[in-house]
Amino acid sequence: MPLRLIVPGWFGIAWVKWLDRIQVLDRRFMGKWMAREYVTLRGSELGDGSMDWCETSVCNMNVKSITARVVRRADGVHRVSGAAWSDGTPLARVEVRVDGGPWQPARLLKKPSREPYTWTFWEFDWAQAPAGEHTLVSRAIDADGRVQPAADDPAIRNKRTYWDANAQWVRRIRIG
Repeated sequence: MPLRLIVPGWFGIAWVKWLDRIQVLDRRFMGKWMAREYVTLRGSELGDGSMDWCETSVCNMNVKSITARVVRRADGVHRVSGAAWSDGTPLARVEVRVDGGPWQPARLLKKPSREPYTWTFWEFDWAQAPAGEHTLVSRAIDADGRVQPAADDPAIRNKRTYWDANAQWVRRIRIG
């Protein structure tokens, strides 16, 4: 019966599906999927206004977080919660920004170094949230100092494929 090889710290698309044998190579495997399909196309802006395009194979996960839900508690505080993950590097912190304001620390709900390849859940209590439309965004920072980039960061802005996407994701909510 075929198996699936799970590679902690790598994106799921890079995991071997339907494994029926193992072959050890002295170089990266460049079959159809890893060489042509699971690649990231990213442009770098050059000084003369032109672009230098580069393809890289999808492999290690990037540090990422996402806001999953907002719940109004009985005391009127809105609890913002979500998850964060990385390539196995411990998460140092997650921060939350409300309506483009300053970054504020979220609480990590477990010690990030205990289980390096699992999601780390987090929460942020938003007191005195006014009624109306709002934007929430989170960003994760790992122990090596890698920060989840904003969508307009040059490393993300000129990316033309969705593989290994880790841009900050803006969540729009309405408080009644």
